[in-house]
Amino acid sequence: MRQRFLSACLLPAILLYAACSFNTPAVVQAKRQRIYSYNRQGVLTERLAAFILLDDRDGRNDYKNLTLREDSTGLEWMIHRENTVFLQEAGYGAQVQWVGSNKFSYPRRLFPEGTYTLTAADLGGNTSKTTFSLAAPYTPKELPFDFTLQDDQWTLSIKDRNVCSSFSLIMLSADLQPLTVYRIALNNTEQHSDSLAALKDKPADARYVQCFGENSDQSFGFLSKPIALPF
Repeated sequence: MRQRFLSACLLPAILLYAACSFNTPAVVQAKRQRIYSYNRQGVLTERLAAFILLDDRDGRNDYKNLTLREDSTGLEWMIHRENTVFLQEAGYGAQVQWVGSNKFSYPRRLFPEGTYTLTAADLGGNTSKTTFSLAAPYTPKELPFDFTLQDDQWTLSIKDRNVCSSFSLIMLSADLQPLTVYRIALNNTEQHSDSLAALKDKPADARYVQCFGENSDQSFGFLSKPIALPF
C-alpha cells in the first residue's frame, strides 16, 4: 500500500521532469524601438518595444518569461508568458518566433541612453541573452503628424518628414488589439487621404483605426490615438 502511494506521488513529478526542456533557446536577433503616444490625459508618453527572435527546438510552449535589464542600474522588468506577444515571421520554422512586449515603461518617464540586456528563459531553467544600446531619448512635445477620420475618409498630415519617414494604418479590435497593418504609400506632398473602403481584406471585427509613423532607422515610433470606426 505504501509503495503504491509513493508511486502515485512520484508520477506527476516524473512527468513534469520529462516535460522540461533540455535545449537552450538561441537568440537569432533583437529589435527595440522607443514608441511615443498620448495617454488619457493628453500627455505624450514613451514606451519601449523590445523583442527577440528566439530559436527554441522545444517549441513555443517551452517559453517561460523575458527579462529586460538596465545594465547601469540593475533595474529589471519581467514579462511572463501570459503577457508576452508572440509573432511568427515568414521564412523561419515553427520553432523560431519573436517574443517580447511593446509596453515597457520607465519610472522616470524616458528610458535613459545606455546598454540593456534581454534574457529569455524556458521551463527547464535554460536562459539565453542579448544586449542592445539605446541612444538618447527623443523629447517631442507633440506627434510629428496629425491623423483624422471623417466618416470613411482618413487623412494624414505630416509635420516633420525628418522625424517620420514611413507610415502605416493599424486596424484594431474592440479591446484595441492590433489586427492588420497597412503601409501607406507616400508621395511628395505633406497630406495624404483615402477611404477605409479601399483597404483590402479589412478584418470584419475591426472597431478602431490608428496611424503609426517611424523614423528611417526604426529607432523611434509614433502612435496616434485610436479612432472609432464609423460603421
